[in-house]
Amino acid sequence: MSPPNQPLTMRLLGSGRAYQRELLALMSPVELLADLKGREPEMLAPYLHAYAADPGCVIFNEGDPGDYMCLLVSGRVKTYKESDIEHQTEVANEKGGRSIGEMALIDGEPRSATCVAAEPSVLLMLNQADFQRLGLERPALALKLLLRITRLMSRRLRLTSGRLVDYLDA
Repeated sequence: MSPPNQPLTMRLLGSGRAYQRELLALMSPVELLADLKGREPEMLAPYLHAYAADPGCVIFNEGDPGDYMCLLVSGRVKTYKESDIEHQTEVANEKGGRSIGEMALIDGEPRSATCVAAEPSVLLMLNQADFQRLGLERPALALKLLLRITRLMSRRLRLTSGRLVDYLDA
């Protein structure tokens, strides 16, 4: 399935302290947040925004400014990479519990791929401004999250390197 030409928009479910109870429940299945302890989930929740995405909804497009990451609570998303002007290649198929677009939170560079909801999905977003605010207001928690993101990116890079070697050997 290729991303649609006319992207659907995501619907904000809630954010901040007013939606904190719901955010805490949504955070529990996310792998990246699994090692948060004590009050850390409560401290992180006010920085997150919960969204719903219908199938075919573009989460982000390749080349778009990268200013947020998503934590996929439920559903499934597919990630596509432009292989030429007329073709896209699926490079990832992620299910609930995973994170997507975390490189953008670190480097703010344009998106390297397009991400589309493959089925009804719920996502938690953390944008760069809120991440920077988290760093100022709760530096230990921001560092813990940054280390988790860095480990995740390192693991993904190692997997990609292994696939590249397998491809070059074939």
